[in-house]
Amino acid sequence: MAVNDIAHKQVVQEVLKARFGSHKRLLCKTNIQYPLQAEREFQRVTNGYMRLLNETLKDHLPEIRDAARMERESNRRHDDISDLTGKLAVVFNTMAVELERKTAKFGLYDKVQAMAHLTRKLSIKEWKRAVKATLGIDLLDDYYSGELFRELMKKWVEDNVGLIKTIPQESLSRMREIVMEGYRNGETTTSIVKKIQRAYSVDRRHAQLLARDQIAKLNSNIAQQQQRDAGVEEYIWSTSGDSRVRESHKKLNGKRFRWDDPPVVDEKTGRRCHPGEDYECRCVALAVFDFDTIDLPIAA
Repeated sequence: MAVNDIAHKQVVQEVLKARFGSHKRLLCKTNIQYPLQAEREFQRVTNGYMRLLNETLKDHLPEIRDAARMERESNRRHDDISDLTGKLAVVFNTMAVELERKTAKFGLYDKVQAMAHLTRKLSIKEWKRAVKATLGIDLLDDYYSGELFRELMKKWVEDNVGLIKTIPQESLSRMREIVMEGYRNGETTTSIVKKIQRAYSVDRRHAQLLARDQIAKLNSNIAQQQQRDAGVEEYIWSTSGDSRVRESHKKLNGKRFRWDDPPVVDEKTGRRCHPGEDYECRCVALAVFDFDTIDLPIAA
């Protein structure tokens, strides 16, 4: 640790000496709120993105339906589908090109970046509130927009843009297989179309779950960085307290853990996670402030 860092830490400890009193550690005195607003906004973004696929699908469903019907009416054997394969290749390639054009105009990167900034804003607000309630001090406003946090968010944005962009294209591939398999199995055109529409609904739901999961992970990463940067080495696991909380997380609620030693969240596999890192986890970490390690960017 640099001399300036040591000096700053000593200043912080002097400011907080009376607050800690005879206690070596102070537990967070307020509940941290999960950024539900960011989750909802991100789901709106993914819903809008998936609507582009739905619009393209609706425009070309008649062609897909006609191609399957004409092939069947030609009395060909179901294992001789070279004509259908060619027709579907043209239709789905056209759909892929149109979808690429629509998604390019959608501005996905900017929208996902806005979600990252909103999550960071809400996370910082909750962190400042927790520090104020527990330690009675205010934090510097712009500290958590530094290079370390910018890099964290940049990576999250790039990863999520990549994840979201693959969903519609993968959907098209699956839908094409649905048509081919349906024809081979002698299914009616109506049945094939229903399966295509069902596949879209599943992928739309997948995009919504992705949004929920990724906001939770970003919030968890920011919270961990905030706390560890402040010298917080331990936290109390806190669930959202509703019916969606999984049993394994209920067992962790209220227990203390270290940031360098995440708890086991799955006894069968031995998988370990911090709050918010598990799939669709909305749990949060309540800081345990230690006088010997604390180092906060306090406002003057």
